[in-house]
Amino acid sequence: MTPSVTTKNDTRLVGLIPAAGKGMRARPYTHEIHKGLFSINGVPNLQRIITLMRDDLAIRDIYIVTGYLGDSIKAHFGDGSDYAVNLRYLDNDKLDRGWAWSILLAKDHIDSHFCVMLCDECYINSNHENLRVTNYEQHLAICAGMRVDDVSLIRKNYGIGIAGDCVQSLTEKPEHILNDLMGSGTFILSPDVFPRLENAFAEAEFQLVDFVSFLNQQIAHGADVGFFELTGTYVNINDRDSLQLAKYHDRIKHFRNYKTSLLISSEGTEGNIAFTIDRYRELNLFDQIAVVLPADNAILSDLKNYQSSYNKLEIIVCPKSTSQFGSRLRHGMERLDGDIFILTEADYSFANRDVEKLLSYLKESDIVIGTRTTRQLIEQGSTMRGIVRGAHTALGKLLELLWWQREGRFTDVGCTFRALWKTTYQQLEPKLESNGPEFLADMVIEALNQHQRVLEIPVNYFNRSQSQNRIYRNAATFFRVFWFIIKRRIR
Repeated sequence: MTPSVTTKNDTRLVGLIPAAGKGMRARPYTHEIHKGLFSINGVPNLQRIITLMRDDLAIRDIYIVTGYLGDSIKAHFGDGSDYAVNLRYLDNDKLDRGWAWSILLAKDHIDSHFCVMLCDECYINSNHENLRVTNYEQHLAICAGMRVDDVSLIRKNYGIGIAGDCVQSLTEKPEHILNDLMGSGTFILSPDVFPRLENAFAEAEFQLVDFVSFLNQQIAHGADVGFFELTGTYVNINDRDSLQLAKYHDRIKHFRNYKTSLLISSEGTEGNIAFTIDRYRELNLFDQIAVVLPADNAILSDLKNYQSSYNKLEIIVCPKSTSQFGSRLRHGMERLDGDIFILTEADYSFANRDVEKLLSYLKESDIVIGTRTTRQLIEQGSTMRGIVRGAHTALGKLLELLWWQREGRFTDVGCTFRALWKTTYQQLEPKLESNGPEFLADMVIEALNQHQRVLEIPVNYFNRSQSQNRIYRNAATFFRVFWFIIKRRIR
């Protein structure tokens, strides 16, 4: 249900984004990053709001009210020219007065109708564009809300009582649920709201004024507030779980259209690499298959012969200066085209059927890593048993313990077989410190440092990696990774 539709308004809306709060409900995430800069699959949510205002509501002039960590917002977005909008900033140093105060700070800058959207709300496939053709100029405010199946969500936001397209009541975090309408942080407001807000703050002796309760008081005094029914997906990002939920909804919206790249890590001596490529090819899942090789290798000619019959194969030969295991993976991933990266080994140690398992969990996480320590899935005769499995488990549990508050659970952080988003890797890469065999653990550590979600799942292990076993399966590598994890935690 929306307010009655008229022809498109001649006046252009102005945007206002309150982004001054400390995001207390999202701690510890907001210790280091503003909640508006939380990344939804590589795009800060505040950028999504700016884009929505620009594309759906034809807004070009946007005011952002900053306070806590405000300099990071200004540094990221600047004057808005990179986003085809004009951004101006207002500073709020009275955070205890609530985001209603952030709205009031715009009274000397906005003299027409304006759209308010909160920086911690994520909208996916919403119908905001229809707000442009409502009769908002006839209302003090238009309040946007949506119908929800789980009415308990209303208790975390606010409830809306309506009659037709008019709002009769607004209740912040209601105990009694009137209906299935949940309020959002999207409003269109008349500039007439400013003097009314000034009076409300004066009556409250310039203490906290809750904006939803303020609007409800205006309705009680006869103000006309319209209702606009939002459709699509809405997530209020106020903790770890809601951030991941927003990522999930955004991912499944596009998942079938994402391109997937497979990177096969080779030591340059594997005699059965054609067999490996064939097994992964038969899945018909990959838009790109690449093999990354050291400069000194014995299989380049074989790969070129294979490439002549399969032009999707990309051969990446590292320069001699890029000789270590981790540096070769970096070199390879920099050349992948896909939105999703799958990493594996050239000896077909990991079953092709487990790729879909990785992809299934990737919808709900930033990185999915396999574990070779599940006994039932280890091929008989494998050397991934006894002390070897214990060593991998020990390193995983060490990392888990040292980053306990990040809630990861690990038994095999050195497993090559993993899936990750390209956007995730782009966020991690500048801060990765290792080029050696500890690189795989380094990726997990940095993901945890950035509050990314890393899931570990059991995978089949065939233990055909004789090339890697000769080089890396030894006490020296174990202690190298062990001390790297310790040093990373200290730093």
